Amino acid sequence: SSGINAEYGYHPKSVKACIAKLKEEKESALKQKLSVIVSQLKTTDMRSARALQLAQEKGCGAWLTALPLASMGYVMNKQEFRDSIKLRYGWKIADIPSYCVCGERNDIDHTLTCKTGGHVIFRHNKIRDVNANFLRQVCHNVVVEPELLPIESANLQGGQGNQADKARLDISATGLWGPFQKTMMDVRIFHPYAKTYKDQKISDVYSRHEKEKQRSYLHRVLQIEKASFTPLVYSTNGGMAKEARRFHKKVAHMIADKTRESYSDVINCMRTKLTFAMLRSVLISVRGSRGKTTKAPETPLSYVSFNLIPEIQQYESY
Repeated sequence: SSGINAEYGYHPKSVKACIAKLKEEKESALKQKLSVIVSQLKTTDMRSARALQLAQEKGCGAWLTALPLASMGYVMNKQEFRDSIKLRYGWKIADIPSYCVCGERNDIDHTLTCKTGGHVIFRHNKIRDVNANFLRQVCHNVVVEPELLPIESANLQGGQGNQADKARLDISATGLWGPFQKTMMDVRIFHPYAKTYKDQKISDVYSRHEKEKQRSYLHRVLQIEKASFTPLVYSTNGGMAKEARRFHKKVAHMIADKTRESYSDVINCMRTKLTFAMLRSVLISVRGSRGKTTKAPETPLSYVSFNLIPEIQQYESY
């Protein structure tokens, strides 16, 4: 402490500088230690190594530090919390069915990619709606699933994108990147542990999905819609690609300016809402029912006696 006092003194600015320096040194030491652990795991357990890398992504752990506010939907029961921890670190969840309704062998990777039961669409739509609600606070003419204008000429420049009639994107809004500029967005969510991405860097996977979205819609949106296009790519662990991060930062700055709140508080709230939406949709995929439920036959109300005295014509002996 004497060395610190001699170097910084007791001035408040010096104390802040000292605290910042200590935090920086501590963070550097922890990152070094983590790097060693990850490099060791890569030779023995690639799944755990990837889980540690994914856990470091911005906003992925927001649900762990959020206050358990029921009004915000930030409350989980014991099973949900345990499942969430296991999903975060790539651990096996033992008490799930051995086989999926589709007939395939069931595990976490299958249950988060299987389209049976509609859970994949539900997850996509939930993240779409959360982003649309963010935009409604600061943008105009926010539309969910806007239909694209038809391509009337064969002079569409560039690529073999989606040229189907009545094609739709996920969100459109006016005023995001410019006062009167229309922006169209499309959401994609992928599972980072899927076999397709086994030997790929997570940054390359994000980039791949962004480029696929751009190939499908960028030229059509620019030339036909006269709008800008932003792909919103997320992973099931709560991470997001470069364009999605840029999108959320922009929206957070706009909300902070409008409400006169701190940018750090706004972006933290947005990340928490997004992470909980993703986490809950993933938990539904893990624990939810995928089969078709058959309802027990019900007697129509027109045949029911409301005073609980059966009508005489209902007796077989009549």
